[in-house]
Amino acid sequence: QVFVKCHFDYDPATDSLIPCKEAGLKFMAGDLLQIVNQDDPNWWQACHVEGGSAGLVPSQLLEEKRKAFVKRDGEVTPGAGTGTALRAGG
Repeated sequence: QVFVKCHFDYDPATDSLIPCKEAGLKFMAGDLLQIVNQDDPNWWQACHVEGGSAGLVPSQLLEEKRKAFVKRDGEVTPGAGTGTALRAGG
C-alpha cells in the first residue's frame, strides 16, 4: 500500500492536462491519500484515507514535468501548470 500526504491544493476542474475532469479527485494540502493504482506514469488513481471513491490525481512525475516548464524568473510557459510533487511515504 502506498500513502501520500498532499503538499498542495489540487482541483481537477482547473487542470488543463487531466484527460477527464469528472474522473479527477480534488484534494487540499495536508490531505492523506491512498494510491490504489500507479500503472499510468502521469495519472494515479487515489482515494482519501478517510473514505470516498477513487479518482485521478497527478503523479509525482507529472508534477515534476510541470515544474520544469516554470521559467527561472517566475513566469510560467503558456499551457503549463505549477505545483509541488506528491511525496510517497509508508
